[in-house]
Amino acid sequence: MTFLNTFFLTDLYSGSPVEKVDIARRLYAVFFDQLPQIPQLSSTLITLQHHAMNLNVHMQSMGLGQLCSRCAAGPGGGCCSAYMADNCDVIQILLNLLMDVRVTFDTKSTVSCGFLGPSGCLFHIKPIFCLNYNCTHILRGAASQDLSVLYRFANTVLSGQTDAEAMLLSALPDLIKNGLISEDGLKSGT
Repeated sequence: MTFLNTFFLTDLYSGSPVEKVDIARRLYAVFFDQLPQIPQLSSTLITLQHHAMNLNVHMQSMGLGQLCSRCAAGPGGGCCSAYMADNCDVIQILLNLLMDVRVTFDTKSTVSCGFLGPSGCLFHIKPIFCLNYNCTHILRGAASQDLSVLYRFANTVLSGQTDAEAMLLSALPDLIKNGLISEDGLKSGT
């Protein structure tokens, strides 16, 4: 089982953004049907989505979506450069799919992150780096009270995201054992 765990973890956390989206979509088909059998996952996702929406509303009220998109379109791509798409992982993308986020990746984006749209990041559940990092534009331009609320909301989302990820990862061995996911690995299909 150690080989399978290592093999599967490699599939979950490495590869191109396009490969990660493809694997996440295949896992979504399995997990969506299995949600009722995974204790507490549905309620955790509902709570996590509520916290993520609070964070998103607060970020929008601070103008961060537009700020980040504008900066990303500039030379070098800013914090949301094309390189940042590599910080996504399959489980994080899967969490977004389970929350009905329409996940798309712009393969033609060479400057900004392919998951970034005109209103900011399309993810409700963001990569950990993106969730925790605030650039000097944000730090200098935001009121201290807004930053305090931002940090509190981000911490709450990160905590819930970690819990949901642990539940999904712990469900994988049973899904493999029951033949719902191929033992050949995630990249070769479910």
